[in-house]
Amino acid sequence: MRKYFFLASLILAFSCKSENEETKPKLNDITESVYASVTISPEVSYFPFTSRAGIIEKIMVQEGDTVSQGQILFKISPSQADNRLVDAQIDLAQTKANYQGTENLLKSIQIEIQTQKQKLTLDSINFKRQENLWSQKIGTAIDYDRAKITYQTSTNNYKSLKEKYDQTKINLRNSYQKAINRVNSEQTSLKEYTVKAEFAGMVYNVFKEVGELLSQQEPFAEIGSVGEFKIKMDIDEVDITKINVGDKVVVSLDAYPNDVFEAVISKIFPKKDEATQTFKVESHFIQVPPRLFNGLSGEANIVVSKRKNVLTIPTDYLLPGNVVMTEDGEKEVKLGIKNMEFVEIVAGLDTNTTISKPKK
Repeated sequence: MRKYFFLASLILAFSCKSENEETKPKLNDITESVYASVTISPEVSYFPFTSRAGIIEKIMVQEGDTVSQGQILFKISPSQADNRLVDAQIDLAQTKANYQGTENLLKSIQIEIQTQKQKLTLDSINFKRQENLWSQKIGTAIDYDRAKITYQTSTNNYKSLKEKYDQTKINLRNSYQKAINRVNSEQTSLKEYTVKAEFAGMVYNVFKEVGELLSQQEPFAEIGSVGEFKIKMDIDEVDITKINVGDKVVVSLDAYPNDVFEAVISKIFPKKDEATQTFKVESHFIQVPPRLFNGLSGEANIVVSKRKNVLTIPTDYLLPGNVVMTEDGEKEVKLGIKNMEFVEIVAGLDTNTTISKPKK
C-alpha cells in the first residue's frame, strides 16, 4: 500500500513540475518600437471664417469641390452695411463738390477776396492822396483820418479773407479726405461679408447652411490640400524622448487591413497637449497608399532601436523589478531594449540558464 502511495505522489509531483513552462535565453534580432494611433490629414488645411457676424446669405461651394485661390466661398447678409456705404458715398459727393465743384465754397471766398482787393486798391490810392494833401497842409484832419482808417480796415479785411480762404481750404480738404476714408472703410467692411478661399484646395467639410447664423471667428468649412497628406500621431509622454525626426514608421490603416506602409517622422511638436496628455507628432509616407482620404485612421509602430544577435527572453517571462525565476530562485537581470514579444538581456543570464514563466 505504501508503495502505491509513493508512486502516486511521485507522479503528482512530476505532473506539477511539468506544468511550469520553461525556456532558455536565445540569441535573436530585436526591434524596439513605440505604438501610436494615427489619423490621416491634408498636408495643409485651414478653416475659413468671417470677421463679421451675420446670417449666411449664399453658399457657393459644397463638400468635395476643388476651389482656386480667391474663389468666393460664401456670403453673409450685409445687414445695414449697404446703407452705410450709400450714406458715405453721398457724403463724399457733397464734400467733393464743396472742395472741387464749380460752385464750391472756395470760389465764393475767392470772389470776396477779389472784391476786397479792388476796394483795398482804391482805399490805398485815396489814403495816399489824402496823405500828400495833408503833408502840404491841404484838407482837414478828419478827411485824412477817415482815409487812413478806411485803408487800414480794407487791409485787415483783405488779410482776414485770405486767412479764411486758407483755413476753409484745409477744412474742406480734410472733410473730403475723411469722406474718402469712410467710403473705403465701408467698402472694405462690405467685402468682409464675402469670404474667399485663401489658397487652392479641396472643400473637405462644410459646417453651416444658408440661413444659419455665423459668429465672428466661427469656422465655416475645412479646406485643405489635394493629394498631399500627412500622418498625425499622438505619443504618450513616457515614450516621447525615444523618438527623433527621421525615425522609421510602420503604418497600418483600417482602410487597408492587409497592407502596411512605410513612413518617416517629419515633425515633433515641443509642447504636451494637456487635454490628452500626449505629444503631437507628424510623419509622411515613403510608400504612399493607392488612395487616401482626410480622416482615415489606423495604427503605427515607430522604430526607435534595433539590435542584432543579442541575448533575449520572451517578455512574459519577466517579473516586475527586472527579475526572472531560475532554478535557483529569483534573479535580477539588466535589460536592454524590448518590445511586445521579447526583451534584451544585457547582464545576469546566459544561454545555459533555465528560466520559468511566472504563474498568472
